[in-house]
Amino acid sequence: MTPDSSSHERPPFEADVIPTLHQDAALAPVPQAVSLALDARLAEKQALMAMSEDLVMNLRPEIERITTEVVQKTLLGVWEQRARRYQEE
Repeated sequence: MTPDSSSHERPPFEADVIPTLHQDAALAPVPQAVSLALDARLAEKQALMAMSEDLVMNLRPEIERITTEVVQKTLLGVWEQRARRYQEE
């Protein structure tokens, strides 16, 4: 068996069964360095999401303007097609 082929093996449980830990399985404490790294990643994610919200709020007027323009141009095109059909009849 090659190292790459092991990724194609079936899991030791069925797909519709969620494995559970036994009550007697002791959890090891999380090392402080790992805990700090996880906290830093969470803070980074929260900062990114806050920046995303700020960008969307700042871009909202431009998004609304572009949306209005696209809708108006689309409906004008539909109206012009109808007008051509009416002229052809």
